[in-house]
Amino acid sequence: MMWIGRSPFRRAIFVCSVCWLGNALTDAGWKGIRGMKQKQGFGKLGAKLSKGKLGSSLSTVGSMRPGAIPLAIEFGVSGIKALQLSGSNPSSITSAAFLPTPDDLLDSPAKRMLFQMDALPKFLKGEKMNAARATSLIPSGQMICKHLQIIPTEGVPIEQIAGAQLSTQLGCAPAELLVRCRVVKGAKTSGKIEVICFAASREFVGRIMGSLKAAKLEPVGIHTEFDAMARAVQLRDTTNGSASTIKPTLILDLGTGSIKAMIVHGIEMVFARTIEIGARHLDESICHQLRCTMFEARQMREGLETLIPAKAVASAEVSSGLPGMPPPAESSDETAETPSFQSGSGFSRGPEIDLSETLEIITDEVSMCLRYHNALFPAMRVERLIFLGGQAKHQSLCSHLARALNLEAQVLDPLACLARTGRVPTSGIDLHTPQPGWATVVGGALSPMDL
Repeated sequence: MMWIGRSPFRRAIFVCSVCWLGNALTDAGWKGIRGMKQKQGFGKLGAKLSKGKLGSSLSTVGSMRPGAIPLAIEFGVSGIKALQLSGSNPSSITSAAFLPTPDDLLDSPAKRMLFQMDALPKFLKGEKMNAARATSLIPSGQMICKHLQIIPTEGVPIEQIAGAQLSTQLGCAPAELLVRCRVVKGAKTSGKIEVICFAASREFVGRIMGSLKAAKLEPVGIHTEFDAMARAVQLRDTTNGSASTIKPTLILDLGTGSIKAMIVHGIEMVFARTIEIGARHLDESICHQLRCTMFEARQMREGLETLIPAKAVASAEVSSGLPGMPPPAESSDETAETPSFQSGSGFSRGPEIDLSETLEIITDEVSMCLRYHNALFPAMRVERLIFLGGQAKHQSLCSHLARALNLEAQVLDPLACLARTGRVPTSGIDLHTPQPGWATVVGGALSPMDL
């Protein structure tokens, strides 16, 4: 500036040059902007950006949600369940589908699993479920659930200690098992740690993941059915606003092949066990009594209003009376010799169905679970009973077990705790009726991704 200021003539020339250059740049800038508005300068690529797959994919970038809930799949005895949820607080049902297991495969676990794994890709493709990721549940029949008391060792994970004990009992190598442990907090033990161990074959878990990949799904979670049950109950308690209340609760998942018993204190799992008795065993008892097929027995059982006939109840009450009492005189009425079975299913044949023996076994097994819990927590008694599973629809069965266990009971419908946006596409399931059998798959969908 000092050099310019030495001569007025040079100063005038500099100011004129700057003004001319600024006007030229402004005119060129406005012309460039007007040209960009009139025509895109992207060449052949620009002409194709608004068309085809590239344009459609770019238009959906803003709507992609990396944290979307994955598709939940359950390989159950009765069939395959697939549930897709979206959103949170509360989550809403996007789609649900069910593929029943053929009757001739219900009694063959190996053949049933092969059938379900092979049918999964075609099943999901036919239901048009748009998902890229999926979680799956380990079937209870392919998983070991056991309580262990472990002496902790510094620097050694609990899973490694539990896996070594389980492998010794099963006669296999520890590397062949996948083990997960849940520490029971507050249990009364003599210097040991009470642990609930869940173990499954590493090869079987690999097959589950392979079936998901065959269906073009990315596996992001493998969960146990017990964890899914606990999360489904937690969903109900959260919806009712009582999640913070610590109330000992017995949860019974009444399934087709087995019964899963679990006790929770609030949201903490303190007991878990699989009882290898299910609805199939009730059907077998009916088959032996009436000499009918399993299909007919299942229809009869579903229509039963009385599981134990009045005559059997009366004899049980008398037998439990004072010792030395003579047995009641047998009735000579002709109608008592040929009783008939009447139910809402339309059957009328043979003697009355008596399921007292099987029900007594179930009650004894559940009572053993309650006694084990009372030994761990002498000051905390179970106060309520929640029924889950497909057989929880049978009101007579739930009522009998609740009376035998002397607990206040209720049936949980987890789908009722979820929101619904308009009409939900479904297949093989009626959302207008309670669906307690979908509790585990709902809990699996809401479980965190662990892979």
